[in-house]
Amino acid sequence: MAPEMAYGRHHGPLPASVRRAAVLVVLQPASAGWSIPATLRPATMKDHAGQVALPGGLIEAEETPQESALREFIEELGPSSTDIEILGLLSPVFVFISNFEVTPLLAISHQPLVFRPNPTEVAEVVHIGVDDILNPACRGSHVVRRGEFATRAPHFLVAGHQIWGATSLILAELVELARRVRFDTTT
Repeated sequence: MAPEMAYGRHHGPLPASVRRAAVLVVLQPASAGWSIPATLRPATMKDHAGQVALPGGLIEAEETPQESALREFIEELGPSSTDIEILGLLSPVFVFISNFEVTPLLAISHQPLVFRPNPTEVAEVVHIGVDDILNPACRGSHVVRRGEFATRAPHFLVAGHQIWGATSLILAELVELARRVRFDTTT
């Protein structure tokens, strides 16, 4: 799910100036199966405006990735419950455009969450159906333009949104894990 022209930079050596962030991938029960809450960033934001992202942000001094991801999840989405169980880490992703190494944490809520999103950080809560991202028909690509430069970026098309970049890389790893679990449980 890496864009053309990425040349492996999402997994390459990190520069000394890298900033560290953490995001939370929360599986929650929904009427149509499991879903993952994500955020549509407001068009007014400096970084990643108008993009779908997993809740998270900068790891503050003295914070672990888990503490940061949970704090940011609560700040951004204001969930009705913080009874969230951390299952483990997914692979870190280096976002070269913003110089962040993002540590994704996989978690589960055994009950559906109700959100009170922070309007300065969240234009819309996007519910990503796990069955949707497992469906190959939900994959596509689009052209990303930066000035005169243009490149093709793969995406998941979910709930009318193109989910691409680091978020799609993280979701692609989750898809692969789900496929392995399904394979193992049928043998």
